[in-house]
Amino acid sequence: MGTDARLAYGDELLLRYLYNDGSLQAAFPMRVVVDADELMVAWLAPSSPIMYWATDDGDDPRHLPLERRFRQRLGTARRVWQGPGVLRVMPTEGAYQVIHFWTTEGDFAGWYINFEAPRRRFGNRIDSVDWHLDLWIGPDLTPSWKDEDEAAAAVGTEHLRAQDLQAARRTGEGILADLPAWPSPIGDWRGFRPDPAWTTPRLPPVCG
Repeated sequence: MGTDARLAYGDELLLRYLYNDGSLQAAFPMRVVVDADELMVAWLAPSSPIMYWATDDGDDPRHLPLERRFRQRLGTARRVWQGPGVLRVMPTEGAYQVIHFWTTEGDFAGWYINFEAPRRRFGNRIDSVDWHLDLWIGPDLTPSWKDEDEAAAAVGTEHLRAQDLQAARRTGEGILADLPAWPSPIGDWRGFRPDPAWTTPRLPPVCG
């Protein structure tokens, strides 16, 4: 992810996802929990203002049938993060990040592994490209692949290259092969709670 100066606990961090042509797909303003050599950890608060992928008319592409979803120009639109806040753990080595989910009652719900291009860092901004394939690991370590149909629909279009989907699958299979050791590769964050003094960051102008 680069060797930029370390951010401090509570500093603002912007995570952006780009399309393969370099245009903006999504953006998440967060608070830093840990900025270390081996990983970046950041908190996305409930009701955060975000950017998220959209059709030209601002609709969510997931509302479209799969056969049409990636056969058009896609952009981004302002949204609000729905549901409880999430913790994003981004290992420096590894083409994935792990999103930690909790229920509205505060119970740990599971790990959502998002496969993505190796991240590039620019100060307090991180850029990546989403590879659409995902993996869910429940609290009891039961795994399930997610969005396989979406990845299959995207591959071969400008939105997902075949080699990237193959890399995502290999990365996920590597995690599954060592599942009994999970979550040791990223640390155990199930008991995390955000700092009550934190305010919710705004979307900066760099969001496009």
